Amino acid sequence: MPRSFVSQFLLPLCRGGALHVGRPLGERAVARLLALAATGGPTDGAGIVPDPFLALAAARRELAARYLPTLAAPPLDEVTVRLGAALHNLLALGHPDLAGPSLARRQARIAESALALAAAAPPLSARETVNRHSLLARLPEIVRVDSTVRFWIGRQTFVGQTPPRRVTALPALRRVRVDRTRRSWLREIGIPAVGRRAFLALNAASPLGEALDPLRLDPPIGWGRILPILRFPGIARVVAGGALEIGVDPAGDALAGALYRFAGFHDPPFGMPASSDAVGFALTFLAHLVWLDVLFGGRRDPARADRAEPSVGTGLELAVVLTAAARTRPSLVWPGDVPEAGDLGRAFRARLDTMAARAETGAASQLAAATAIAEFALAPAGRPLAL
Repeated sequence: MPRSFVSQFLLPLCRGGALHVGRPLGERAVARLLALAATGGPTDGAGIVPDPFLALAAARRELAARYLPTLAAPPLDEVTVRLGAALHNLLALGHPDLAGPSLARRQARIAESALALAAAAPPLSARETVNRHSLLARLPEIVRVDSTVRFWIGRQTFVGQTPPRRVTALPALRRVRVDRTRRSWLREIGIPAVGRRAFLALNAASPLGEALDPLRLDPPIGWGRILPILRFPGIARVVAGGALEIGVDPAGDALAGALYRFAGFHDPPFGMPASSDAVGFALTFLAHLVWLDVLFGGRRDPARADRAEPSVGTGLELAVVLTAAARTRPSLVWPGDVPEAGDLGRAFRARLDTMAARAETGAASQLAAATAIAEFALAPAGRPLAL
């Protein structure tokens, strides 16, 4: 199992290709793979480690270089193996072989195993953040290909499986036609409700993918999961750059909306809890996105000029939250090293004034709730937030 799990699941997960989802994995399977990895992987007669271990290291190194170009090949350590096994089990929840009267019971056991495997503390450094993400960076690209084979006397459907040759044999004589449908695992198929906690734990253990995808819908982005890695300056720059590529208004709206849930203690029980320091940092990060947009908004790649214009309401959530923060304590939003009298200061002030006008016109009733968030950010530790 250990070698095939690396070659048929972890390697295509990082490099691309068909993922083989087999029997659910547990602690013993993880221990066997870790023991093999500790020896450097299986060797040939000359003591050389062949693929897939070297290929996996190379694929992860290529993905990691997008964020930290000087990073060495990420190790196949315990957390990496456990996160890979947890993802495998989450995918197994939808395996067609599970169908039957005991489906719910089987899924519950698999989800429990995935949750135990995914349970890990947040990354402690930018290097660890990227190392973990190098395994899961292509998770949004996972698709399930369903095939319907039609022939002269009927049809058969294969969910996530390649039709066997006996079904597609003699295509001309049997009038065989194969229709394939590709569906995104995250955005179209979704994770069964029983696996939701395990998926949240997976994101808490490796939050960079979530931080780079603020527009995700299920589960929506959560500050409690992404804040631990935003404390690392290199990672914060990567996330801010990604938000600007998406657009400061749509990305900012998603993050601002998530701040209500976080500050109101309505996030799921994964990730760091809300505190005045954490909420203050989140507000500062949102303001920094706007500051960066003021600095670089007019210098975007012309190749991206064909992006659809944002809808009329886009940016309103962000405007409300930052307007309330600026009125409560200007230092929550104003860069400490930028004088208001300079050209950049005036440009930033003009943007804040425009946002304030939008907030007053389009969502004046929400300013009270947003002001409560700003006041909570300035409150002594332990003071509850009333929204």
